Amino acid sequence: MPNAASGSTDEGAYLRKQKGRSTMTWVGVIVVVIVIIAVLGAGFYAGWFGKSSTSTSGGSGYTPPCASLTAAGSTFVYPLMAVWTTSYAGMACNANAGFSQVQVNYQAVGSGAGITDLTDKLVDVGASDAPLSSAQISALPAQTVTMPDSAGAVTIIYNIPKVTTGLNLTGPIIAAIYLGDITNWNNSAITAINPGVSIPSQAITVEHRSDGSGTTFAFSSYLSAENSTWKNSVGAATSLNWPTGQGQKGSEGVAGAVASTTGSIGYDELNYAEEEGVNVGIAKVLNPAGSYIMPTVADTASAVAAVTSFPAPTGNWTGFSIINEPGAGTYPIATLTYLMIYEDLGSAYSGSVTQAQAQALVSFLWWITHTGQQSATGLFYVPLPSAITAVDETAINEIVYNGAALTSH
Repeated sequence: MPNAASGSTDEGAYLRKQKGRSTMTWVGVIVVVIVIIAVLGAGFYAGWFGKSSTSTSGGSGYTPPCASLTAAGSTFVYPLMAVWTTSYAGMACNANAGFSQVQVNYQAVGSGAGITDLTDKLVDVGASDAPLSSAQISALPAQTVTMPDSAGAVTIIYNIPKVTTGLNLTGPIIAAIYLGDITNWNNSAITAINPGVSIPSQAITVEHRSDGSGTTFAFSSYLSAENSTWKNSVGAATSLNWPTGQGQKGSEGVAGAVASTTGSIGYDELNYAEEEGVNVGIAKVLNPAGSYIMPTVADTASAVAAVTSFPAPTGNWTGFSIINEPGAGTYPIATLTYLMIYEDLGSAYSGSVTQAQAQALVSFLWWITHTGQQSATGLFYVPLPSAITAVDETAINEIVYNGAALTSH
């Protein structure tokens, strides 16, 4: 029995020892795994494990970094800009740029905010549906070029029970509504130009932009042309002291407010109006030729094509508009959208924008004003006619880096 007892004791000691060794083994394994993870993590951040090269020479290596560009401003052009930036991302750049792809971060913050961001040198491009005002030009720290990138219609949208798209409106009537002089939809001035349409006695709720807006500039420019009271008391600008109504943030905010508010009226880019579908009606607007015109791409294109003379890219575009252009089928409330870029990207940003980034930017600008225009019509924008494309080519070719020319395409 003592031997048995002794054997039992030895077995217990052996098991305890093995258990200790097992514990030590697992601890060792865990330590090794931790070390391996740490090494791999350090190697990743040091660039030891780059993606496969996109070059045609074969093999693997470090992929050139993505060129990151920033732009901000117009909500009017945002649907088209979103397609441009998405389509362009990942495309090969000009070989001189040294980047494998270009990412353009566009923030639809409103035209006024976009120009402020450009002035503060927070972005590479400022986007607006209004040319720079005299005050904005004076605030800029360096010379800029102005280039139209698109064009579209400012539509009058409404929400009237049982009144579908196609209500006739005139400039003086729209101005009177926004001045607060016409407050009900069955006002005699409205019913007189809509024979056969049963317009209810419905109070009008006025919706407008609360932020600095190029769409507001185009709309208020039209009202100034149509109504002397509006011109003298309110005027045309990106931000206004509105006589009546409630403000909404961005184009989407106005469209959404009209869609959800019975009796409301608002103004917006055609894309946003079409997105709301049957939730809003789109008005026909009387043009200078005496016709009530729906805001289609074709009828807006007539307004764009009617203008053949433009300021120089570095010239003064203040007050330039394509409101009330001639033509029997021309929609009267049309606008260009603009991009503003510093003429010398090197000196304007004091070197914080590299020459490679500047090259990537002009390549992107060339692409959107040429290939990118193919996306316009499907989103209810007007493709740029050749006269404007020529203006843009001149503008892009004037952008330099510390005085050195950049390859535009």
